[in-house]
Amino acid sequence: MRCSCRVCGTYMVQMERGLESGCKCPECDNECHDCMGSAQPPMSVEQLRDRMEFMRLTGQLDDEEKGYIGNH
Repeated sequence: MRCSCRVCGTYMVQMERGLESGCKCPECDNECHDCMGSAQPPMSVEQLRDRMEFMRLTGQLDDEEKGYIGNH
């Protein structure tokens, strides 16, 4: 995805840098990572399991999704 710079409106250029990927404005050097998803680093397997368990306990998962917890 490419978009215009929210600072000056110039068409942004994509930068491929693994988890640091995003877009950079060639005009004003503004950087944007919005189209790359979350600003958080990837979760470890244990963090993902903890998150899914939390979601299960708080009712944030439907019945089909609950079956996946602990099965993988």
